[in-house]
Amino acid sequence: EFGTGALKITPGHDPNDYALGKKHDLEVINVMNKDGTMNGNAGKEYDGLDRFDCREKLWRDMEEEGLVIKAEPHAQRVPRSQRG
Repeated sequence: EFGTGALKITPGHDPNDYALGKKHDLEVINVMNKDGTMNGNAGKEYDGLDRFDCREKLWRDMEEEGLVIKAEPHAQRVPRSQRG
């Protein structure tokens, strides 16, 4: 089986998450600048980092804090339309 059973809601990400966020009064928080760098909402340690660099730093920080349970490689499933 794949996954944890946990549900991530990101109200600013897509229409379904937005609807759930509205239903539960969740705030839409923008953590990224238009150029792909992180802004102050991402946290002081990540402010100004490129999104890819931020992802790597965040993972390292989580490992250092003992927050990572496990890491497994997996192939990303990208849906493809029959229409191309």
